[in-house]
Amino acid sequence: MRKSVNHIFLLFILFQVNLGICGDLTLNKLATTNNLDPNNYKMMSDEQAGKQIGPTYHYHYLDRYHSVGENLKNLGTVYAITWGLYFATQPEAWHEGSWEAWKKNFGKVVFDQDEPFWNWFVHPFAGSQLYLFYRANGYSRIDSLGMSFISALLFEFTVEIYTEPASIQDIFQTPVFGSILGLGLETASLYFLNSGNAAGKVLGHVLNLYTLFWFYEGKIKIVPMYDGPKSAAITFTETF
Repeated sequence: MRKSVNHIFLLFILFQVNLGICGDLTLNKLATTNNLDPNNYKMMSDEQAGKQIGPTYHYHYLDRYHSVGENLKNLGTVYAITWGLYFATQPEAWHEGSWEAWKKNFGKVVFDQDEPFWNWFVHPFAGSQLYLFYRANGYSRIDSLGMSFISALLFEFTVEIYTEPASIQDIFQTPVFGSILGLGLETASLYFLNSGNAAGKVLGHVLNLYTLFWFYEGKIKIVPMYDGPKSAAITFTETF
């Protein structure tokens, strides 16, 4: 269970779940609950508040259960992308490798002789993106580490062997060091995204691009509502 202010904040959220796709407390629901006419609800006007009150957003991470089907779908998505990125970022690999080499390298594990740049930067960074992808899809930190480890194994033993045998260093450093880096990026991005200023929000998205994608779970829309001097309310909408 997450021991953070986010969980305390979430205790005050009212939402209904529609097949795990969108939690949405509508104005009609809010009005019906309070025996009020929903047609009277409106955003506070400029004259009433001195300025327009629009929706704001709170970013956090939602840890939830995933079915076997969901796990396979997410692993398959990452696996398909790794095949594309491997040749897109290393065009020479297509010419240097071969399916004969793939069969020859299958099942082999070696200590590679790659440059430190690859072992200590590229692979941990790739691992951080795996970690953040699974976090964005509702996996806990430990589960994201586990899923990153599986994705790294699939890459090392079925993709990279097109050109070279699987690497012991990469099998460890990609998910482990990657998750450590990913946790740092996660923490920093949430701080900036929830800082309340535009520059911080932009920086937060840059540090964690997955917060911009439709599959990111944990973006809460907060909309202040006003019904004259007698009542006011706040609606919360969270997608997951």
